[in-house]
Amino acid sequence: MCPSPTTGATATASGVGTRSGERAVDLDLAWWHGRRAVAELGLTARLRPVPPGEPGAWVCALHRDGRPTPEGVGAGKGVDAAARVGALFEALEHHLGSEVALDRVRVARAHEVAEDPTGDAVLALLAAGPDRPLGCLPYRDLLDGSRRDLPLVLSTPDYLRPGLAAAREALGDTYDYSAARRYCFNSGWAAGVTATDAAVHAVNEIVERDAMSLLLVERFLAPVPAPLRVVRPETLPTDLADLHRRARELVRRPVHLVDMTTDLGVPAYWAHVPADQGVPARVRGCGASLSARRAAERALTELIQIHGVATHEPEPRPARRLRTTAHTVLHRCHLADLTGPGDVREVAFADTDAPATPQGHLDALLDRLDRAGHRAWAWPRHVTDHLAVLNVCVPGLERFVLVTDGALVLPGRRGHAHRAACRAARAGG
Repeated sequence: MCPSPTTGATATASGVGTRSGERAVDLDLAWWHGRRAVAELGLTARLRPVPPGEPGAWVCALHRDGRPTPEGVGAGKGVDAAARVGALFEALEHHLGSEVALDRVRVARAHEVAEDPTGDAVLALLAAGPDRPLGCLPYRDLLDGSRRDLPLVLSTPDYLRPGLAAAREALGDTYDYSAARRYCFNSGWAAGVTATDAAVHAVNEIVERDAMSLLLVERFLAPVPAPLRVVRPETLPTDLADLHRRARELVRRPVHLVDMTTDLGVPAYWAHVPADQGVPARVRGCGASLSARRAAERALTELIQIHGVATHEPEPRPARRLRTTAHTVLHRCHLADLTGPGDVREVAFADTDAPATPQGHLDALLDRLDRAGHRAWAWPRHVTDHLAVLNVCVPGLERFVLVTDGALVLPGRRGHAHRAACRAARAGG
């Protein structure tokens, strides 16, 4: 039996996860719901701090019958309580997100599902390719409730595992994914106590990765690199200044908090640590939220988390094959040495007002996406009284950030338009 939320939770209700209004319940109650969800799935959760002495992260591994589940590992960032809750829910997200729900897959013609006005990189490839059957899932527009089938290749890399080839064929999916698979990654997956919680965090993640992609376009693909907007540390609120200081002390290098907010108007930050010459800048942290304070906090705590895990944990899986070395400009994007080329412009940190509830956050995010010509589509993977895991897709937002993993990808229509705007702005200036 799981303990009740009043007797068994170890988190504090004042943790970082509740301050920005993005969560429906406090950390105590989230911890209790997460443990109940683990029990209902027939799993056990093993959590530990990393490193043990002064943790910058917590790691959770899910087990079934005493054996670890293949993908049920998650890491949490933030202060102690928030990190444990985050690790638990991320492990649940990874566990459920990696199990392809084959019984819910629909097969549709590629050209039918690829019709899209946004110029999404993957959908454009499918529209230009053969009109063959491919696996899809039924998504719902979070703004108006309309329905649409979207290809699994958008956000479920595990669907393309060689071990599922026979299952895909049995479904009638005969599509050749060789051109599109390089753009496939697990973006927009999120877990929460409620579906609204999860949707907020999924949209924030998509916005964050879009912002990262456009920043790479600005710095490495524009004819003249756009100025890098780096926050002056002395303008940070006390709690963020303390986080920034701790990050510098841990990594023993400069930490640049880069403002990468885009035209969507959702504050987004990249905590960047310069790497050695020719080495990719992999120790980084990023965050997006309607609360600028929360977005910056998320970037800095993720940097601390990634540094802690990279320093004290064995590499969980082989690195993705590097495919950019023969392409000079794309390889510079892979290395992501943001502070190398171009000007650096120091800016003051500016906090923003944010809604007080998850529904308020979701409504505001959807409104900003809609005004920019984008819609968010959600597919509920698993929803109970204790846990919601869902995937959100926002066609048209950029996934060029995959280049930092060594994938040979190009920006979509949005990235190209952003590059053209950078060119025009520099010419006009």
